[in-house]
Amino acid sequence: MDRDSKGLAIVIRSTAIRENDRLLTLFSPSLGFVSAVSYGARKSIKGVKAPLYTEGTFSLEKGRRGMTLKDVDVISTHDYIAEDLDRTQAAMLFSDLVLTGRSAEPELYSLYASALDALEDTAFEKVTVQFIVHFLAIEGLSGDYVSCPVCGRPYGSTEILGFSASEGVAVCHDCDTMDGALLLPPNARAYLRRSLEMDLPASLSLGVSSEQEHRIFRYLLRTLPYSFPGKLRSLEYGIWKL
Repeated sequence: MDRDSKGLAIVIRSTAIRENDRLLTLFSPSLGFVSAVSYGARKSIKGVKAPLYTEGTFSLEKGRRGMTLKDVDVISTHDYIAEDLDRTQAAMLFSDLVLTGRSAEPELYSLYASALDALEDTAFEKVTVQFIVHFLAIEGLSGDYVSCPVCGRPYGSTEILGFSASEGVAVCHDCDTMDGALLLPPNARAYLRRSLEMDLPASLSLGVSSEQEHRIFRYLLRTLPYSFPGKLRSLEYGIWKL
C-alpha cells in the first residue's frame, strides 16, 4: 500500500485503544481490509471522527506504526442502526460474516453497504434474510433452489426440501442428512430462488407475509452455522435465539 491512500470504505469494526484513540478496520472495495488508527477520536475535539458503520471516502497516511486516519468525507454514518437492538444485531451479523470470510470483493462491499442502508427503513428480518442469501451465493456456499446440489435432480414444484449438514445446503428428501429437522417448504424455496435473481435492493421489494418472512429468517439463522465455515460470535453471543 502507498504511503498515502484514499478510497471509499466503511468502518466495519471499531476498537478502543489506549486512552483517547480507536483502531478502525475499514472495508474498502479498492483497498480491501485496512487497519487504521484514529488518534484522539475518543476525546479530542480536533480528532477525526469515524464511528462504527460510517461510510465515506477515507484519507489514510502510512507511518512507522501503520496506517493513520487523516480525514474522511462522510457519505453516511448509519447512526440509525444504534437506535434499535435488532438493527444492531443485524449489522453485527453482516460484519461478522464479512470479516470472518475475509473476502473483500467489490460485489461483497456493495452488498454490505446496501444492507446497512436498508436497515434504515426496511424490517430487519427482511434485510437479514436477503443479506444471508446473497452473501452465501457470492461466497459459493449455497444451492440455487432449482435442483439438488448433491444428486443434481431438479426439484418438483411442490417438493419440500431437507438439509445436508455435511454440505451445508438445502437438498432433496433423498439427500437429507438431518431426518427432516430443517425443512424448506415450496413457497419459501420459491422466494429464495427469486431473491437470487435480483440484487439486494431489488429483492427487498418481493412480496411475502410477515409470518412467512419470520419463518425464513429463523430457517436461515438455524442453517447458517452449517452453511458458513466460520465461527460467528454475533450469533453465539447475540440477542437472537437460534
